[in-house]
Amino acid sequence: MNKLKHTLLIAFCVALGSLFNINYLTQGFIITLAVILFPTFLYIYIDLNPLVVAFATAIVSPLFRGIVVYYSNGDLDLTYMMVGPDVVFYLAYGIFFTLIYQRSKKKDITKFVTTVFLCDFLSNMVEMSVRTQIIGMDITIIKTLLVVAAGRTLIVMVIVISMKRYQSFLIKEEHEERYRRLMLLTSSFKSEIYFMNKNIAEIEDVMKKSYTAYQIITEKGYEEELRGLSLDIAKDIHEIKKYYIQVIKGLEDISEDKPDTGNMNIKDVTNILEIDTKEYIRKNGLDISLDFIIKANFCVQEHFYLMSILRNLINNSIEAIEKKEKGLLKLYIYSNDRETVFTIWDNGSGIKEGNLDFIFNPGFSTKFNEETGSICRGIGLSLVRDLVETTFKGKISVKSQQEKDTTFTIIIPNEVLGGEAS
Repeated sequence: MNKLKHTLLIAFCVALGSLFNINYLTQGFIITLAVILFPTFLYIYIDLNPLVVAFATAIVSPLFRGIVVYYSNGDLDLTYMMVGPDVVFYLAYGIFFTLIYQRSKKKDITKFVTTVFLCDFLSNMVEMSVRTQIIGMDITIIKTLLVVAAGRTLIVMVIVISMKRYQSFLIKEEHEERYRRLMLLTSSFKSEIYFMNKNIAEIEDVMKKSYTAYQIITEKGYEEELRGLSLDIAKDIHEIKKYYIQVIKGLEDISEDKPDTGNMNIKDVTNILEIDTKEYIRKNGLDISLDFIIKANFCVQEHFYLMSILRNLINNSIEAIEKKEKGLLKLYIYSNDRETVFTIWDNGSGIKEGNLDFIFNPGFSTKFNEETGSICRGIGLSLVRDLVETTFKGKISVKSQQEKDTTFTIIIPNEVLGGEAS
């Protein structure tokens, strides 16, 4: 059914293209846009049978043009004389195209362009022979048909190559988008694994305390029910820890299959973040301008963690300014001989002075859902600080003025970042 629709679509488009023409050489013979559209469609819809397409076009196009011509001159015989040979042209074109290109094992752009030239020239020769009844043909007409075929083939070639380039461009854009999504997803993924690994130590500590409580209860001779309960708690925590470790192991195995585990240039890291942030701002209709200034050129070994740090801080800035008109968010990165400085500044709502000493504490959060009253889990800045200090041996600090601006500053030793500039 789709093939029939496409065949009829080609026939009607070619028919419309036949209206854009100029008369040439002999009455009724025209140089038309249709003969450029026809091979272009054959190239696009390569799965269609050229003979069927040519047959449909040989009916629809002359009929359509015939109606237009008859409406203008009112002479049925003259209309037939002018339009009738078009049928021969398209049928001949379909036959030549099938023999030269469609049945060929090698189908590339060179073969296609050659086929279009030969089909155009030979089909015009057949049409012109019908119009002049062969005896009217001479070398001048043949030379002219060669030139016309070459010109139209050149146009078709330009169109097809442009289409292929545009298609390649779209594929490249799609691949780049998928790559950015994958990098950001992996960044979040690895950060969560990192956080879960940190929790293992806390689970271990709780398990030890619960078992110590069991031992004390046993030594003090407390009730059997209390002793059994404390032992069950210790066992349950041990099981939770065991399953927790299994989950982390599975996630780590998956994350190891992700790409780009080596060094990544800082400009590539920030480019991914900038594109993602702009897309988020656009989708949510926010009035926020970005200014990413990267005055450094270096590679990062743990680029997933650095991406997670910067993304977390950028997201915090967006949340601080998303309800403000003319919001501004700046990321500024520069290096000296010993260290690299990352600064994230925004002109958002700021942080209350009383909260500045607590924002990096685990569990602390000022974010809550206004509809449900649920408080966010508050691990973002805690994780950021831990990654900065533990993974990158760096320091993070914050300055803020309520209802004015906030600045996060991260300082990381160059030797920890992990690589030379590429």
